[in-house]
Amino acid sequence: MPTGVLPSFSAGLVSTDNLTAAVSRRKMQVEDAAAAGKSGAERDAKLQKACQGFEAIFLNVILQEMRKSIPEDGLLPTSNASRTWQQLFDNQLAENLASRQEMGVAKMLYQQLQGMEGGKK
Repeated sequence: MPTGVLPSFSAGLVSTDNLTAAVSRRKMQVEDAAAAGKSGAERDAKLQKACQGFEAIFLNVILQEMRKSIPEDGLLPTSNASRTWQQLFDNQLAENLASRQEMGVAKMLYQQLQGMEGGKK
């Protein structure tokens, strides 16, 4: 048998090895695509959560500014405890309003950021 020439029966093994390698590469590509899809879904969920958090902060600022517009008439005394309670109440109210997604700030911000991310790709 001359050197460097493969025997005739090994040609089938070579093609099987190539096929196995191709299947292995394809499997890795599918797994990478699935991981990228999963990370893309995770990224979208994080972006939505961040946008909702921004809307909650925005609504909290609005509520606090609205509270400042109410004059203190002295009928009910205001203490540090009552101001703290009002701030906690405003925070919770803002989070509840943002979670309802009725204002649309989070949705618009999400669409804007999604478009910017799509432009990068």
